[in-house]
Amino acid sequence: MNLQKLKKELLKLDLDKYNGFHLDNGTIINARQFVESHTSFLETNTGNYTYIAYYERLLEFHNKTKGNDSKGTNKS
Repeated sequence: MNLQKLKKELLKLDLDKYNGFHLDNGTIINARQFVESHTSFLETNTGNYTYIAYYERLLEFHNKTKGNDSKGTNKS
């Protein structure tokens, strides 16, 4: 999924209900800020492989909010 489609999908969510959401490498305290800051970093640094971790976290968040997480991890 490309960044623009991912961003569009994430911004459709009621992000406030995902505050405190758990990812494999940490907990999202403020989901709206998480999505906005990560997409901003990626848009500013298009093509810079150093920032791939930001994309991977956004994708993990998207997959888990859509119930596509193979581990079945959800907000605790």
